[in-house]
Amino acid sequence: MKKPLSVLFLSFLFISCALFAEETTLMKSRPNELAFGGLHWRTKSSITPTSPGPNYFSADPSAVWVDDWGLHLTLKQHDEKWWATEIFTRERLGYGTYTFTVETDAASYDPHVVAGFFTWDTSPEEYNREIDIEFAAWGSPDGTNFQYVVQPYTDPNRIEVFDPELNGNLTTHRIVWTPQDVSFASYHGDVDPDEIESERMLINRWSYPESPSEGKVRFRINLWLYQGKAPASPVHLVVTSFLFEKWKP
Repeated sequence: MKKPLSVLFLSFLFISCALFAEETTLMKSRPNELAFGGLHWRTKSSITPTSPGPNYFSADPSAVWVDDWGLHLTLKQHDEKWWATEIFTRERLGYGTYTFTVETDAASYDPHVVAGFFTWDTSPEEYNREIDIEFAAWGSPDGTNFQYVVQPYTDPNRIEVFDPELNGNLTTHRIVWTPQDVSFASYHGDVDPDEIESERMLINRWSYPESPSEGKVRFRINLWLYQGKAPASPVHLVVTSFLFEKWKP
């Protein structure tokens, strides 16, 4: 027996709404973008625990914003949950030079706090073409280290972990990604790595002699909790400058 069109429409509407409701319990979609460093940054938002961590991610303007100081990310408690933040470029970037300055009290991070600055391709080939600079202790009570990674991190030749011996909250970082290799450098303070004077502020420099293909990567920045474990106190991070220069053969 044929059902009336009105019944079919209502059935379709019910199924569609049910599917939509199920999807939105996992992830909230927000159209807002932030303009910073000549790029457009989108915000990640989730109302159920999601990777990395797992964590809840907030896109609320009180959690992630841009002002004259820079691009702010936070890690804080609200409604009895700890909320991480993550942003990613609308633009696909790829090979080039990524230079950014960060202000945050990394030396006093809780052992489960992680700050990440990395390339990411949603395609899984070549480990998502992930190249990282991270501030993290990974749960260890020995203090926050910095690390450079050309994934996978399980290969010891692809990761450099070091004590930054910080002398303040401001650091400058650079990733140079070419078709041949990937190089990293970090500096105390707000410096221009192209200036020779920056060498006296150098924290560490490292390179990896191979390179993932360019793919369709975006750049991401996040502030989150390893294993989703609550920290002792909230965390605030400010990217005070960000510059991407496309690689030229």
